[in-house]
Amino acid sequence: MNNLCEAFNSTILVARDKPLLTMCDLIRKYVMRRFANLREKVDRIQGNAMPKPKMRLEFEKEKSGNWFATLAGNFHFEVAHSMSPNKFIVDLQRWSCTYNFWDVTRIPCKHAVAAINYNCQEPEDFVHWYYFK
Repeated sequence: MNNLCEAFNSTILVARDKPLLTMCDLIRKYVMRRFANLREKVDRIQGNAMPKPKMRLEFEKEKSGNWFATLAGNFHFEVAHSMSPNKFIVDLQRWSCTYNFWDVTRIPCKHAVAAINYNCQEPEDFVHWYYFK
């Protein structure tokens, strides 16, 4: 909380000693410029997903190579590792995995990516809309 207040105070340092209406107008202009700059940054991003979730999905795609999915029913898969006894249940209809990474971040984990690939679908289609621009 304290860091947030200090950051805000340092941002409005020029406006703090002005009369109230002038200060509010300067803060409004600052916020408008900030939003415009952020909008320009987002427009330069290629594709639909934001960069960090896209990188995380690429990392999960790389790690999914040693995981093998077995169809267990409608959109249910058992995903097992080739070298260890670990097994996880993936439900593509509910977008969930017993590993719980997908449930928390809404980005498919390596087990979900293995099941999605088995089902001949694109993992990008299973990323939550929150990560899109």
